[in-house]
Amino acid sequence: MNVRVRVRMAKGKLREYEGRLKQLEGRLTALRGRAEQSTGRVRLRLVRAERRVRTAIDASVERMEIAIKALQSRLETTLRETRALSRGVRAGIRTGAKTFRRRGRR
Repeated sequence: MNVRVRVRMAKGKLREYEGRLKQLEGRLTALRGRAEQSTGRVRLRLVRAERRVRTAIDASVERMEIAIKALQSRLETTLRETRALSRGVRAGIRTGAKTFRRRGRR
């Protein structure tokens, strides 16, 4: 798998996590509104549900951060390798040009 495909996949996962995070935050807002209006057992249940949603949000954020770190390290590695390759190609071009000029003068 080449780097572009991996980057596209990682970006897709990040978008997916961001969408899920927005959904969970929306649900959390709705739960808060209901919890403020209710009393007794219903309120306790809604508070617990809010806690579960908050836990899910935190887990999603953690997964996003892990994905970002993994993507960042892969990109840094790829950039280092690309720079080394480009230096090698440039050196090869210079060497080839010098050799060509030397042979052309004879």
